[in-house]
Amino acid sequence: MSGDKQMKIHKLSAAVSHASLDKAKEKLALLRKLTNQGAELGEELSQIVGKMRQIAAPEKQPFLFTQRLADNEHLLRVTFRDCDDIKFRKFNARGTEALIVYLDGMTDVTLIEKNVMETLMEPTKGKREGVISDINTLVNTLVTSASLTLISNAREALEAIMVGNALLMIDQIAEGLTIGTSKHVKRGIEEAKSEGAIRAPFDAFNETLKDNIVLIRRRSRDTNLKVKIIKLGDRTKTSVALVYVANLVKPGLLEEVERRLNTIQTDQILLSYTVEEAISEHPWTPFPQTLSSEKPEKVVANIYEGRVAIIVDNTPFALMVPCTYSAIMQSVDDFTVQPVIGSLLRITRHGAAFIAIYLPAIYIAIVSYHPGVLPTPLAISIAELRARTPFPSFLEALMMEALLELFQEAVVRLPRKLASAASVVGGFVIGTTVVQAGLVNPLLVVITAVTAIASFSISNYNFSIALRALRVPMLIAATVLGIYGVIITALMITIHLCSLRSFGESWLGGITDLTLLEDWKDGLVRFPNKFLRTRPKEIGPQDRGRTGDNSG
Repeated sequence: MSGDKQMKIHKLSAAVSHASLDKAKEKLALLRKLTNQGAELGEELSQIVGKMRQIAAPEKQPFLFTQRLADNEHLLRVTFRDCDDIKFRKFNARGTEALIVYLDGMTDVTLIEKNVMETLMEPTKGKREGVISDINTLVNTLVTSASLTLISNAREALEAIMVGNALLMIDQIAEGLTIGTSKHVKRGIEEAKSEGAIRAPFDAFNETLKDNIVLIRRRSRDTNLKVKIIKLGDRTKTSVALVYVANLVKPGLLEEVERRLNTIQTDQILLSYTVEEAISEHPWTPFPQTLSSEKPEKVVANIYEGRVAIIVDNTPFALMVPCTYSAIMQSVDDFTVQPVIGSLLRITRHGAAFIAIYLPAIYIAIVSYHPGVLPTPLAISIAELRARTPFPSFLEALMMEALLELFQEAVVRLPRKLASAASVVGGFVIGTTVVQAGLVNPLLVVITAVTAIASFSISNYNFSIALRALRVPMLIAATVLGIYGVIITALMITIHLCSLRSFGESWLGGITDLTLLEDWKDGLVRFPNKFLRTRPKEIGPQDRGRTGDNSG
């Protein structure tokens, strides 16, 4: 090549027009579009196939089982497509083709091997092949498992598989057997996390419904204690147990609970609070309308007063209805000490509820509007403390409330190893730093600390949160109208509580009803057990006697 000639390099797209980058992007976009359309078409075909399977099936049934095992297997495989943890095991059962379907990880494979496969795969020993010709032979002579359920309903069969049971199907039989082989990872029976007790039993509910029912059954051998299980959630099919005493529960209460549960329209039930919110009558009130507990002895005590307990699978908290104020303020420790001490504890708890909601507002009202009600030396001392801070009393109190709420939320959300460190830091900030910085006066720090301790002493966490939520409206009313604002707001809260009902029963119960004064024996105070011969009248139990006869 001569020196005066230069070699020119051109792009491929200059010679071949369809090789340009823009053309490649255009073709790639077209390919993606075709891929998406193919996926949508495949999904539509799957839906069409599913609808074709439902043509001959009853309403809400995915398909019908047939006598051909190959067809049943195909229907099951289509239903469980892309479910790699669903296992299909075909084998020869004494000359007849058989199929076992189970969910890997939630099924005890050892039980399947010993109680089903070993028995059915034994040699016929001279008997004619195809001896499994009807379902009765399978149930009565061959399968040795104690938990067997005959199923011809496809929807029930699918649900049984999804909870860990095995489905056994035999050729020439249009029915299946579900075998109780459920086994999965679960938390053991441990101490209660949210309810402290000193002399009460330490075992508490876990996330497994069967274990929770066993904890209740262990505490009562009464045949009148009934357990009814229903399924909620169109997709999750969560098991919910209703626990009650048949000859004690108020007539109509159980039916009302079932009616409200059956009206729940949702596709998933993951928490007990989902059920609690759905069955509550007043969705906008901050006060709890159901009792909740993770202690079995508390649940048993409440159902023997005539309540109905609701236990949701996968959650360790049981709900009890109806809910009353006196039941909220009770604790298991009240019954593990002398009656006088138990009564003192309850009175202290009621006083703590009053302090938790009214003390900061009363402080603001007195300091801002009515300092004359204080002794002169105390009024002068408070005035000197407030003179050192740049903010009015309302802003000081609001700042302390915000710090307290942030501190409580941080302690709850942090891991346990960091919670103790956060407690030290929070106590230092709230108790020392804000005072030294001149943001708030020391007396308000004392008021905030007393209020926090009072709210912590409430045995019911939901009720404690409700009191915390009402403190800010009380502060605003006290700032605007002084002590008159506190009184007006207190009257509004009292009127609201008087109108509040839980499954037809008054939330305040015997506190405001003179016909229920006898319930005070186990309400505001606790009498000795020899005087507690009747159940609370406010719940309306069928048998009020606690004399220990067969009827009660």
